[in-house]
Amino acid sequence: MGKEDTSVGFGVASLVTGIIGFVLFLMPYIGIFFSVIAIVLATVQQKRYKTGLATGGLVIGIIGAVSNILWILMIVFVLTFTGL
Repeated sequence: MGKEDTSVGFGVASLVTGIIGFVLFLMPYIGIFFSVIAIVLATVQQKRYKTGLATGGLVIGIIGAVSNILWILMIVFVLTFTGL
């Protein structure tokens, strides 16, 4: 196993956790957890060795975090104004 194998590990992990976070946006707290982890892993990977996987993980992590935050805000809005 050379340097190539270890230099993309965080990029792959950020992409996978970003996809999981985006898919789980209907479960806001779980989805936002995975999205934040994806952003952190992608940032660490970008500092070490820039790869497309890390960029993809960062973009999907940000999209997942924003969708999770919007979903939480929508739930709070509905619960506030419907009186449930």
